Amino acid sequence: MNTDVGIILPQYGHEYGTIRDVAHDAEECGFDGLWLEDHFQSWIGDIEQDTYEPWTTLAALAEATDDIRLGTLVDCQAYRHPSLLAKMAATVDRVSDGRLDLGLGAGWFRDEFERFGYEFREPPAARIERLRETVEVLHGLWTNERFSHHGEQFDLEEAFCRPEPVQEPHPPIWIGGAGEQFTLRYTAELADGWNYGTLDPEGFAEKLAVLREHCESEERYEDITKSAELFAFVADSREEAEAKRECFAERHLNGDPSEPREFFLAGYLETALVGTPNEVRAELERYEDVGIETFMLSVPDAPEDDSLELLADVRD
Repeated sequence: MNTDVGIILPQYGHEYGTIRDVAHDAEECGFDGLWLEDHFQSWIGDIEQDTYEPWTTLAALAEATDDIRLGTLVDCQAYRHPSLLAKMAATVDRVSDGRLDLGLGAGWFRDEFERFGYEFREPPAARIERLRETVEVLHGLWTNERFSHHGEQFDLEEAFCRPEPVQEPHPPIWIGGAGEQFTLRYTAELADGWNYGTLDPEGFAEKLAVLREHCESEERYEDITKSAELFAFVADSREEAEAKRECFAERHLNGDPSEPREFFLAGYLETALVGTPNEVRAELERYEDVGIETFMLSVPDAPEDDSLELLADVRD
């Protein structure tokens, strides 16, 4: 395989030591990136289980790892003012010596927004517009000595971000989401990478066709890294891998598809990679064939067994 493969870390229901250990294992196995989600509460299973905040955790992992890249999948645009986000991201990029990828999304978890006092803007286009302006502010703060901005969402006057990030012109910015009218258009205009999940290869092919249409040129389309977020259940036999997925579904799906987190999790399990390393490799190649260049894998069993070692074989 010629694509990058990263690991989404187990930040729900685990101690920091477990998160760190999985990060170490992923780096030793040769994976390309470590990713953390941005939630105040778990969207999988018990909402009150321990949930680690991504930026403080990434800062710790920057010291605990050597070469593997670190990123957010994805940071919610509503939870931090872009001036603060620019500063936090620049700090992590400095601490990690230039290993940060900043993923951004509009946010979807209404229950979480309302529980913790954030406005859940409707319609979704209102959240996506704030996302667009957040990217503009990040670009401005990272690439100018001083930066002023007067927009619909934010006003900055002669602002600056020092120290600057290590990466030039700035850390890569990924946009997560698949809305064809706004999200993919803003990705085409502003982002270095794109991420989504819950789709089979044919579904990704359709979204990539829309992204290509939004791009001003084929060169611009090629400049955007296209990525897929997938769950992975791997074992020495197909039967064992299927048993892992079934066990996970029994624990975490409650049968209410009207609940957004249930809807998303069901989609991830339906499109999960399931099987032996060879079978998983064959599935990943189907995604590669439609244009996916990077994979972010959520591996629920990584803290307990040899899943990462088995998945490392996929990359050989």
